[in-house]
Amino acid sequence: MYKDVELRKLPAGYLCRIADILETNNDWRKVMSQIPKDPLSKTSEPKYNNEHMRLIEEHAKQTNRKCAEILFDEWGTSGRVRPTLNTLYNIILKAEIFRAADEIAGIMKESPPARPTDGPAAVVDTDITLLLNDISLEYPNGDQHKPNGVNNNDSTAQVMSSSNIPIVIETLGNKTTAQVKSASDLIRFSQQSMNIPDFNALMPSSQRSSQNCYSNSQISTANSAVPVLDYSPPFPAVDISKIDTTILKNTSLTHFEYKVLESITNRFSNDLEKTSRGPIGKIGSGGFGDVYAGYHKKINKFLAVKRFRVNLMLENNPNVAIKIFNSEVKALAQLRHHNIVPIIGYSADGPALCVVCEYIDGGSLESNLAEKKLNEKHRFLVMSGTADGLKYIHRCVKPPTEDEIYEESASGSKKNFLHGDVKSANILLTLEYVPKLCDFGLAKHIDSTFITTSLMGTSAYMAPEGFSGTVTQKTDIYSYGIVLLELLTGLRPIVVDDNEKINIKNYVEENCIDGRITKLLDPAVHDWQQAEPIYELAKKCLSPQRNDRPSIEQVCDTLYQINMNY
Repeated sequence: MYKDVELRKLPAGYLCRIADILETNNDWRKVMSQIPKDPLSKTSEPKYNNEHMRLIEEHAKQTNRKCAEILFDEWGTSGRVRPTLNTLYNIILKAEIFRAADEIAGIMKESPPARPTDGPAAVVDTDITLLLNDISLEYPNGDQHKPNGVNNNDSTAQVMSSSNIPIVIETLGNKTTAQVKSASDLIRFSQQSMNIPDFNALMPSSQRSSQNCYSNSQISTANSAVPVLDYSPPFPAVDISKIDTTILKNTSLTHFEYKVLESITNRFSNDLEKTSRGPIGKIGSGGFGDVYAGYHKKINKFLAVKRFRVNLMLENNPNVAIKIFNSEVKALAQLRHHNIVPIIGYSADGPALCVVCEYIDGGSLESNLAEKKLNEKHRFLVMSGTADGLKYIHRCVKPPTEDEIYEESASGSKKNFLHGDVKSANILLTLEYVPKLCDFGLAKHIDSTFITTSLMGTSAYMAPEGFSGTVTQKTDIYSYGIVLLELLTGLRPIVVDDNEKINIKNYVEENCIDGRITKLLDPAVHDWQQAEPIYELAKKCLSPQRNDRPSIEQVCDTLYQINMNY
C-alpha cells in the first residue's frame, strides 16, 4: 500500500517506529552510509560521509531529536528523485538490519524478508511447546539440578503436572497451555496468570522508546515472525502550558479547533484536490511540518494550515515543535507587512500544533521558476518585493519583555529580527506576482551576532559562517543572493552537472564567460534587459566575508536604481 510513497509523505507514526529501531546500536549510520548519491545508478558513490553523520549527531543533541528522524527529513526532501518507502527497504536489506526490514514489510503488507539460517539475524523459534519439549537440555549435568520429582523420562505434560512445580492457570481464553504458541501469548499468559508486573511501566518515560508511537494493545504477534501492527497511533494532545503566554493572550490571533482544520483540509489529505472554490489538501512540505489548503466557510476564506509533524511532539522530544511554533507565531504576529504572509491564528487543542495563515494563491517562487511562468518583469517584482520584506524584518525591533526592559535600558541594545531561512520555497506569490515571505520558524531577534552550535537554515542557501554557527542579518543577505541567482538562471540552488551536485553559486562562477552571466540566463525570458547589474548585486550579496556584503537598505537602493533603467 505504501511501497511507492515518498518518505516525506508517509504518516509520521510509520517513520517514528522505523526511527526507533534504527537508533538501536546506531544502525541509522549503516543506512546513511548505503544511501547513493545518484539513486538511479547501481554504482553511485555514497551521498553522505562521516562529516555529515557528525553534523546529524550534533543537531540531534541540540534539538533532542533522533538521528534517524533527522536523516529521514534531510534525505526525504533532497534531490530530484525522492526516496520512497521501498527505497528505504532495499537499503535496509543491504545493510542487513532485519528488524527494521520486518517492520517495513509489515507496513507494505508483504512477507518478511528471508533471514540467514544462522548468526544474530537468524529467526528464533518462539514455540513454547518446542522450548519445553526436551527438558533434559535444561539439566545436562544429571538429576541433582532438577526440581524434586522430575525424571529423565518424564514428558513435558508430566513435568508441568508435578506437584513440586507451581501450576499456573491452564487456560488463556479458549487456549490450553499446550495451545499457547506465540511469544506474545506467553507474555500475556504469564502476566495475567502469575501477576508479573509490566516492567516497562517502571522505566523512566524517556526510556520507553517503544511506546512513543504505539501502545502494547496495538501490537499482536501471530505464528509468523512479523508483528501485525495497527498503524493508527493515538498521539496525545499538545501540552498547552508550553505555548508562549504572549500567543495565548494575543487577541488579534484566532484559535481554531483542530477538528475544524482537519475537516476543511479533508483530514489533512496528502492528495491535492482542485475544487471549484480552490485547492483542498497538501500544498507543500518543510523540515518541521506540512502545509495544507482548505476553505473555511464561517470566515469565507481559503486558509493555509501548517501542521507540525506529530513525531516532533512525542514524549521523548517535546520541545522541538513547541519552540519552532512559538517562534513562528510570535514573529508573524508582530511582522505585519505587504510582503510577509498574513497570519490569522493557530491551533493547539489537537495532537499536532498548527499555524493558520492566509492562503496565497500563486504558489511558491520555487514552483513558478520550475514551471517557467515568470518573465523579467515578474522576476524583478519578486526581487524588489522580497528585499522590501527583508528590509522591514531587519528594521523591526522586538518589543522587550518585562524582564528585558531594565537590561535593555541599561545596555542601550535593541534586538532586531532576521528571517533565518530565506529561500525560493519560502517566498509565496500572489496571482499578481507580489512576493510574500513565509515560514518564520527559524526567525531570531538578535543584538548583532548570534552564535549557535547547530545548523540554522537550509544548507544550499547558507552563508559560509553559518556552517560554523555564526548567524547575523548578513546571513539573510547571502541567502537572498542565492535567490537572485535562481531568478536569473532558472536553476535549482543545487545544480546537477555530470552526475555531480554543485551549489548554484559555484556553478555560475565556473561557467560565466568573462564574468558575464549572459550565457546562463533562463531562456524562458526571451529578452533580458537588466540581467548584468542584477548579477553584480548578487555577487556582492554572496561575498564570502559577511562584512563585505551590502545591508538590506543598500540592496533596496540598488534595485531602485536598476528599476529606473527599465
